[in-house]
Amino acid sequence: MASSLLAAVAVVMAAAATVFVGAASGASYTVGEPGGGWDTQTNLTAWASTVDLRRGDQLVFRYDASAYDVVEVTRAGYLSCSAASPVSAALRTGNDVVRLDGAAGWRYFIYGVEGRCAAGMKLQVRVTDAGAGCNNTLPSPSLAPAPPGAPSPGINICSGGPPTVIMTPGVISYGAAPRSSANLSSSLLVAMVSLLLGIIVV
Repeated sequence: MASSLLAAVAVVMAAAATVFVGAASGASYTVGEPGGGWDTQTNLTAWASTVDLRRGDQLVFRYDASAYDVVEVTRAGYLSCSAASPVSAALRTGNDVVRLDGAAGWRYFIYGVEGRCAAGMKLQVRVTDAGAGCNNTLPSPSLAPAPPGAPSPGINICSGGPPTVIMTPGVISYGAAPRSSANLSSSLLVAMVSLLLGIIVV
């Protein structure tokens, strides 16, 4: 019986590893949605302020390919609305995916034809490391306060990171709201593995 339980745990752990690799690929954000897109009617600056982009995420540009394109440019190109020195070749499919890999920092996109960029068809986004902005701390489960000058005891919960599992006898709780369905799946698998391991140990 013990060997069949160990085999079941091995299968679940292999499935969990597969999901975790998929979850690490990041979230997908369609530029301007909901209610807008890659066009002059959408306030792209306001849209960019609503998303928390991390390395490994991707931007999806959807637009009329017969009328528009997307060009990634430098900051100078963004400010001057010039596609003369692009970072990469212009995208023209109407359903372009840009992976936000590489170093954290600012990325700049414009419509490559003069006029529309100056009318607002440009986007600057900030890409952060996965742990950046992690400042949510749950209070310590202990009743004793931290000594003066010591860091406050607690548990950091970071949105978009791997799920945080806090286990006490008889209770499993989760932190960090999932950023994508892949993270939700990984949270469920962590719970299943935790339960299985708890059953085997007991």
